[in-house]
Amino acid sequence: MNTKTEQEIKVIFPDIQTALTKIRSVATYVRTLYIRDVIYGVAAENDSRKIRLRSEDNFEYLSIDATHKYKVAVEEGIKKEIEETLYKGSSMEEAVSVIESQGAFVEENSYEKIRILYSDERETEITMDIYPFGVVTEIEGTPKNIHTLASKLGFSERDYISKSADDLYLEWIKENKLPEQWNVRFGLNGKR
Repeated sequence: MNTKTEQEIKVIFPDIQTALTKIRSVATYVRTLYIRDVIYGVAAENDSRKIRLRSEDNFEYLSIDATHKYKVAVEEGIKKEIEETLYKGSSMEEAVSVIESQGAFVEENSYEKIRILYSDERETEITMDIYPFGVVTEIEGTPKNIHTLASKLGFSERDYISKSADDLYLEWIKENKLPEQWNVRFGLNGKR
């Protein structure tokens, strides 16, 4: 098992063109990925553990990983998370087997996104995630570099969002009075 700590914020641009223009002015393009995440949770009432099963396609090869991810703290608007990689490889069957070995985890939801990655001179990472329900930009790095880069993009700490993509999706469907769908995909009806 590989464990790492991440520090990140999320911000919302008014539109994709503005996001691309501003991000290109402060960072360098790295790559584009197609990502499909399936979120597993435990049905027990007092157990909020989640495992993310991710298929990541960079248009040359497919990578699969299964990861525990949990929030440790939010300080100065920056979310600090621990990420434990349970499986990393190319086999969906092996990844699912590892998830099953972790206990009574069941599929809760699924969504896909297009991720455009950028990096600045301090190796602070900017990701623009285009979901079927909206666009979310993340900035990941050291707290100082996150604040500096966010400021260059026109954001302050009051603009930071520490919610997960799941929470943002649930807010979006509630605001738009839409039914919750299990499988949130581009151009599909979302049924299992």
